Amino acid sequence: MSKKGKKQPKINYNKQQRLQGQSSTARAIPAAQSARVQREAPKSAASSPIVSLEPLAPLIVRSGRPFDDQAGADAPRFPPPSTLAGCLRTAWARAKDQAFGPDLAKLAVASPFLAQVDDTGNIVRLLAPKPADAQYFGHGAEAKCLRLEPSRFEDGCNADLPDGLRPLRLSETIQGKASKGPAWWDWKDLIAFRRGQPLSHPRLTERGWLPPSGDRRTHVAIDAVTQAAESGRLFQTEGLDLEPDNPWLEKSEAPCLRLLARCAEPLPGGLVHLGGERRLTRLHPEPETVWPTPPATWFQDIQKAGGLTLTLLTPGVFQAGYRPGWLNVWVDDRLTGEPPIAPGVRLQLIAAAVERWQPHSGWDLAAQQPRPTRKLVGAGATYWFRLLEPTAPEALAALWLASLCDLEQDRRDGYGLALPAPWKPTD
Repeated sequence: MSKKGKKQPKINYNKQQRLQGQSSTARAIPAAQSARVQREAPKSAASSPIVSLEPLAPLIVRSGRPFDDQAGADAPRFPPPSTLAGCLRTAWARAKDQAFGPDLAKLAVASPFLAQVDDTGNIVRLLAPKPADAQYFGHGAEAKCLRLEPSRFEDGCNADLPDGLRPLRLSETIQGKASKGPAWWDWKDLIAFRRGQPLSHPRLTERGWLPPSGDRRTHVAIDAVTQAAESGRLFQTEGLDLEPDNPWLEKSEAPCLRLLARCAEPLPGGLVHLGGERRLTRLHPEPETVWPTPPATWFQDIQKAGGLTLTLLTPGVFQAGYRPGWLNVWVDDRLTGEPPIAPGVRLQLIAAAVERWQPHSGWDLAAQQPRPTRKLVGAGATYWFRLLEPTAPEALAALWLASLCDLEQDRRDGYGLALPAPWKPTD
């Protein structure tokens, strides 16, 4: 049942029906308005390890929270990596006529990112989650985006931070309360932020993306014997719409977002099921050039700086809670360790910006039972590290969009993908 007092969003209608309707009237409408129909045509039948996924209906992804008449429907949720991994593994198994079994889980998947496509269906830019060390303040023309930086406690001050961790402080003093802003940034803006460049709030808002209100739909239970609706058995679901009908329906320049993923095996185009209620998603093979690559001299810059930040682009799950479990060696009250995916890169944790943990669960098809609930570190979490010894750029390159997770299966599922970036320790 719906929560009392919560505003009911305007109901969207089925995208497939809308597309069919537009196809039948495409000749009667201007070319600009028919662009949405043109981009539905498949570009190529060639398989590719890089794919984009275009949901044809709002995505239903639950967190594992109990679903009853007291709790109500889950809020709309961006699909976690394991949801994309299951979808793509199923698509690959069906395309290759492979058996569904435990070995299928060994197929590595890296996802999901967001990609914006133009009217012809070509990817024009990528978006990444807002880093947790970026904070919004103010409203309207006074809105700002400030950064958090590792600092030291002033004399007489302390906190209950874990040993060896420094506090974070704003880059400048500001009066006022925190405000809201885009939850997803243009990829180039994220790289500029990591280079230390200032970013204005209007620029981030114009180029970023804030998920719309959830698409709430009311359903009715069906009696299995009479095949009729059961009286009083109503329930609601709330989905995430990457392409809301309103207000973009009449705008030919409206953004069209897709999920972007990389699979260890090439995948053909077609329709797949993604998320709950077996809702359909169109899978598009993409050229490998759309996958983000590091800027020139990126790893040389990290080597010269003597430190780096690692920003999670997908949620992470760590055995040590807020931080990776491979940070397990104490040296003179300093927490150090080596990432499993980059042996030889010895790091000291200086500070961390981590927002509230996210619950995650699911259904174990093999065991036919719910999976245990896990606590995820949200995408955007940022960690500051000092390089403990000179490290070759080739060794640092192994960190590019690699998983920081402790368990191999979590790395295969795409959890904890991180963006390394130069950072110069202050002392």
